[in-house]
Amino acid sequence: MAAPTLDLPNLLRSGTLSVLLSSNPNSEVWRYFGKLANFGEDILQKQSKVFCKLCLDSGNFKEYSCHVSTGNLHTHLQQNHQIDTKTKSHAKQMQKLTAYFEGTSRPTQASDEKWKLGREICLWFCRDLPPFHTVAKNGFQNFCCEYGITNSSRSLPDEQTIGSAALNDVYNLTLGKVKAALSSAGDSVSITLDCWTDNYRRISYITYTCHWLDDLWKLQNISLGTSPFPHPHTGEAIAADIQQTLKNFSLDGRIFRVTTDGGANIIKALKLCGLQRHPCLAHGMHNLIKKDFLDNGTEDLKTCSEILKKIRAVHRSLLYKYDELSSSATEIKAREETSETEEILALDDQYDTMLLDENCTGTFTTLKRDVPTRWNSIQTMLTSFLENRAIIKDVLERHQLYEKILLPNEIKAAIEIKKVLEFFEIATDVLQGSSYPSIHLSLLIRSEIVDRISMQDADSDLTKSIKKTLLSHLEHRFPVTEDIVCACLLDPGMKRLTIIETYLAEKNQSKLKFLMQMCKSYGTPVRGAIVHKEGAENDVKDEPKTKKKKNFVDIKNELLKKHSLVIPDESLDAEVKKYLLVAISSEDVLDWWRKNEYGFPNLANLAKRFLSIQVTSAPSERAFSTAGLVVTSRRSSLHPLKVKKILFVHDNYDAMLDI
Repeated sequence: MAAPTLDLPNLLRSGTLSVLLSSNPNSEVWRYFGKLANFGEDILQKQSKVFCKLCLDSGNFKEYSCHVSTGNLHTHLQQNHQIDTKTKSHAKQMQKLTAYFEGTSRPTQASDEKWKLGREICLWFCRDLPPFHTVAKNGFQNFCCEYGITNSSRSLPDEQTIGSAALNDVYNLTLGKVKAALSSAGDSVSITLDCWTDNYRRISYITYTCHWLDDLWKLQNISLGTSPFPHPHTGEAIAADIQQTLKNFSLDGRIFRVTTDGGANIIKALKLCGLQRHPCLAHGMHNLIKKDFLDNGTEDLKTCSEILKKIRAVHRSLLYKYDELSSSATEIKAREETSETEEILALDDQYDTMLLDENCTGTFTTLKRDVPTRWNSIQTMLTSFLENRAIIKDVLERHQLYEKILLPNEIKAAIEIKKVLEFFEIATDVLQGSSYPSIHLSLLIRSEIVDRISMQDADSDLTKSIKKTLLSHLEHRFPVTEDIVCACLLDPGMKRLTIIETYLAEKNQSKLKFLMQMCKSYGTPVRGAIVHKEGAENDVKDEPKTKKKKNFVDIKNELLKKHSLVIPDESLDAEVKKYLLVAISSEDVLDWWRKNEYGFPNLANLAKRFLSIQVTSAPSERAFSTAGLVVTSRRSSLHPLKVKKILFVHDNYDAMLDI
């Protein structure tokens, strides 16, 4: 029997029609759309349409299929009633997510549990960088069910939810935390920046990292983002991106130094922005070896380039022979363990000393090749070749590739090259650290480099030629700058270095005059610095919300700052003189300043500025290394903006836990 036909226009005029709304809408739009009712009761069984409540209230009908996309309903509300339900839904989700991550609310319904789990998985995936489609894999789903994370695979959020809505929410929350941390970072921070292009779609990115010393003299490091950066990469384009980034994070006027490589476009950009640049010393040492030494082209150094070229050719010949190299290593080791080892090696007198030295073993280690843009890769290649040369020679002989076997004099030259360059690798490793200040170590490292490449009577002609070339270009690649000298003087353990005395003598300055000049030039108190003045004994600074519980030393230092007698006539001159009389200390420089800042307020302000400068652009390089783990051959179609968000959460996750 057919359902009776309703006279909806007459019912509308009677004023008895209404719209039944959901009591628990899962979208903001369902607060305005629902089933049609008369006197509060559903008048259409199995209704296939939904009606707009606002239209009905104004005396009109507007109906949609119950299977319609909510996007159409959002559009109707926005165009006809000027209600932006999308913004309301997003704000509500962000409020829930923030409450969840701060641990102030617990989900109460199954849909909330799924929502919570989706963001938790997204955060995990951003930290460890598995692809988002991992959530759809049987192994992952079985694991979640096996250990009670979910009851069934249907309870897991899908890949689209994790890679879109959840990623946006986690990114926005991290962005808020980063901005909050920067707001309390003081008026002087240092940054690094660099550009990178992925290997698959050739999309360019630019990255920024930020560094400062907090009130407890702990070095803080955060990422300002790795963002897609389209061509052209001109100085003007980079300058515009720098200005926009600084504006986004409220860093205008707060940048002390910017550490970059020697790219002409970046140098031009910093000049356009009025920012002071600090050269990356790791890039400088890399160019010293790669360009000034190996690409020198002079006859006495041509041998070095030819040897490295031959080693590269050997690596190419053995590229797919790992199993054979491992087998050869096992055989050589077995021979060395027998009594016949000396007789076998004695058959080849020319290799007698070469095969038995301490760097040549019967254990095979992976062969490494140099990469033109990678720091210290030449030293790494030489080390791996020399450690495996007996194994390499054995395999090349089996394949009758005799022309690729290095002669004894070539191996000797390779050993000399490695010996001259080995400290550069140590220097780069020390200076590229970002968890501790490194700028104050620069002159100590440079002094050792000069000592290592100084001429010795026992040096061969080749070694002397290499050292002469490196020495002649060292000042250009590793300059002694005002910033570095100041940072070293602000470390009580470094202030008597000979190289500092030489620099100041050339400038006709004393340490006292130099430090006073630096205090006057850069001595504007940073936010939160301790500045002693009369009448300020009772000024108590608000405690940062995220500061960790203080120990006895922290409490003692804080009370000393508050209650120490301030001598009105103690001038900057007296403060610097007193500091220069402080005994040499091997204590960590930040620990020293944390304990002594109240005694040297002006110098402490100066130390907070200079010791936060990154002496290399390694933090930016690390961000690109992480980007290479995200943009892989299997994820090469990942949208650049998603790459940006994943990297931002990944790079700042640990920092946000500490701040």
